[in-house]
Amino acid sequence: MRVQPYKTLDNRIDGAVIMLVDVDELRRSREYAESIVATVREPLLVLDADLRVQTASQSFYQTFKETPATTENRFFYELGEGQWNVPELRRLLEETETRGDGVEGFEVEGELRAIGRRTMLLNARRFSQETGQRSLILLAIEDITARKELETALRLRVEELAAADRSKNEFLALLAHELRNPLAPMRIAVQVLESPGADSAAIEQARDMMGRQIQNMARLIEDLLDVSRITRGEVRLRKERVELADLLRRAVELTHHLMESRGQELSLSLPPELIYLDADPTRLDQIFGNLLNNASKFTPAGGHVRVTAELVSDGAETPGEVVVRVRDDGCGMAPDTLPRVFDLFMQADRSYDRAGGGLGIGLTLVRRLVELHGGSIEAHSEGLGKGSEMVVRLPVLPQRSTESERPDETVGGTAAEPEPSPGAAAPRRVLVVDDNVDMVESLALLLRLRGHEVEVAYDGPGALKTASSFHPEVVLLDIGLPGLDGYQVASRLRQRRRAARVLLVALTGYGQEEDQLRALEAGFDHHLTKPIDPQVIYDLIARPLLA
Repeated sequence: MRVQPYKTLDNRIDGAVIMLVDVDELRRSREYAESIVATVREPLLVLDADLRVQTASQSFYQTFKETPATTENRFFYELGEGQWNVPELRRLLEETETRGDGVEGFEVEGELRAIGRRTMLLNARRFSQETGQRSLILLAIEDITARKELETALRLRVEELAAADRSKNEFLALLAHELRNPLAPMRIAVQVLESPGADSAAIEQARDMMGRQIQNMARLIEDLLDVSRITRGEVRLRKERVELADLLRRAVELTHHLMESRGQELSLSLPPELIYLDADPTRLDQIFGNLLNNASKFTPAGGHVRVTAELVSDGAETPGEVVVRVRDDGCGMAPDTLPRVFDLFMQADRSYDRAGGGLGIGLTLVRRLVELHGGSIEAHSEGLGKGSEMVVRLPVLPQRSTESERPDETVGGTAAEPEPSPGAAAPRRVLVVDDNVDMVESLALLLRLRGHEVEVAYDGPGALKTASSFHPEVVLLDIGLPGLDGYQVASRLRQRRRAARVLLVALTGYGQEEDQLRALEAGFDHHLTKPIDPQVIYDLIARPLLA
């Protein structure tokens, strides 16, 4: 029952108005709403029009580690440590009664005392009470931290994939450029060789040019394959006791002619001690060869490249490490380039960049090979135009008492003479097998020019048939053959009595370690990966055959 005064027009009380209201339905509705608030799984708050908390769900108390005593009859924006005191949110909630709508998808991010940093999504709705009373606000709070983190991770992943796709497209374009570069002078060289007016000097120049460009292509392909193998963890080091000075001398010898042709001065300074490493000599050749080639590529004509080595030890009982520095006075690197210089396909913005060419994989390969040896590499530069320095650190082996010291030496502008090649080999009967006709014919031509008797075959069955009548002493055999592959041909040849001692050499584009092992298991004596230096084949053929 409700009683209100009855007033006249001049505002005098002239009676009373008595209203009888059935509140059972309102009470049941209120109790029903409160039961929903109490049992809903998401944190819920019931606020009055002044934003004071009337009640909260059990989930709210559990989620935010609060109690009714710390929550009810307090203003919403005063709860916790002020994380809900967001002016824009407060304004929207206060306007719900006048606007008649609610708040949709308002995000609040902050540090919550009980549960750490969270992102919360707030939705609010106004609902009416009994006649004459102000409306209440039902505020739902949803923890969307995990969803936001997933969205962020997905966005970053999309950006990474987009960047990877861009890098892939840029790399493919660069690869096409780098492959065309040596092909262009090779095509011209072929035209020179075919020209009836070419004299001996022109022919010699064209031949040398083709040799250099083929070597460039081979190095490019090998670097690509090595990066792929290292990334998949398929490179195994064949470590042995290696003397550092010999390695560095060999690297200097291999790059000396390149730098000499560019008018660059190359010097090598070694420490007095004999320094030994537990390392794979082939991979160390690759490391220092890459660094020297890179230094030459980004150093102008007349520039200088200096290689120094220093033994660093913490004490007499520890062997320490060797520090090898490759320093040039070339175009240098910008500060923002240094952190990324070892990244795959990274090409620094250098003034000689495109003149030098390259795919941006050399330093990536160097770093990973150095790390496989337990070492590290750093890049230093004072800026563009001020040169660069690559610093390689490798662990050394303890020095033996019988190992003598070496006088300090510097190699500059000259390189040690290479060992002379062995003389011409005794004539052999050689069978060349490959499904690439040009490969077969060109190799057969070279071998015949050196006095060997050569037969050829272009598939597996043809190889076995020719071997039966020709009785070769040496078989140069491709793996990917039609009819029967090279492994099958080698295995069947080994089963023949007359071919049991034949020198079997695999010539193949399959160059991974498992390919080499499979070749040896099939009966091959040697496994050579294309493109092959003909001198390697000459040397193998020149070796004494088994009796």
